[in-house]
Amino acid sequence: MESAVRELSEELGIQADPDDLHFAGTFPIQYEKEFHGKPFKDNEIAFVYVYDEEVGIDNLTIQKEELDSVEWFDLEEVYQACQPPRDEKFCVPMGGLEIVRKYVKADERRNTESI
Repeated sequence: MESAVRELSEELGIQADPDDLHFAGTFPIQYEKEFHGKPFKDNEIAFVYVYDEEVGIDNLTIQKEELDSVEWFDLEEVYQACQPPRDEKFCVPMGGLEIVRKYVKADERRNTESI
């Protein structure tokens, strides 16, 4: 959890508390490909957490070594763009995107039911 909070701060300038991150699920990442001319293998379990606080894009401070820019997108737009044939501007792993999508839909249902 500490690393997630640190990465939010370093890469986006978001000062989050561990309690601000909500566990959404896990998914496996397994692939072999070439990366910068060398073989690269990845075999891990990714943990997905959701930061569910308002963030204004103008309030973000991006780490230039990690990010070129940031932009808000509609979740369904990203989900559709990641279906085959995949739009290359989105590098979101499908497993993580599906977990976030499920989390958001469940949250929307909870909010609707509490009204």
